[in-house]
Amino acid sequence: MDSSSKILAKRYARAYMGLDGKAHGAALEAASRARLDGLRRVFQATRPHLKVLTHPAVNSGVKLEVLGKMLGAGNSGPAADFAGLLLRQRRFGLFEEIMRECLSLCDSFCGVIRAEVYSLYQLSEGELKRINALLAGPGRRKIALRNVVAERVLGGFEVKIGDTLIDATVRGRLEALHSALKS
Repeated sequence: MDSSSKILAKRYARAYMGLDGKAHGAALEAASRARLDGLRRVFQATRPHLKVLTHPAVNSGVKLEVLGKMLGAGNSGPAADFAGLLLRQRRFGLFEEIMRECLSLCDSFCGVIRAEVYSLYQLSEGELKRINALLAGPGRRKIALRNVVAERVLGGFEVKIGDTLIDATVRGRLEALHSALKS
């Protein structure tokens, strides 16, 4: 995706979420999560038919009709209206990137930090809670932790938060020991 498309996706996401300049509150957090869930439902419903909805030769009126049939009569609201707007403006191809940006905006507004734990096997609930508590630190930040099973991690685990990688694997510890012995 080129930079202009990313900029457009960010603008659409900011407009849809409507969180700019607003103070955090429980009601606003719940409302933003509800908007995000609505958008997620529309995305899941339209995903199998993305080719039709983004095809340049298909008339936007036909696309809106198809969208209405996919979502059904009971699925109207801000998310469905937003999807219709994207169809009319021929920006439906940005929908997935807009979803990512909306999730990022909601997380930022709610103070949630997304992290992934890579391990050779599925970690237990207790292990995930312990890692979550370590990552939250004394400030008790909100961490959304997801366990990813990766065969490349033979012992221990890796934690990825944004661009930061915390290596607590056996291989990482051996490499650190090796480089310390070299110097």
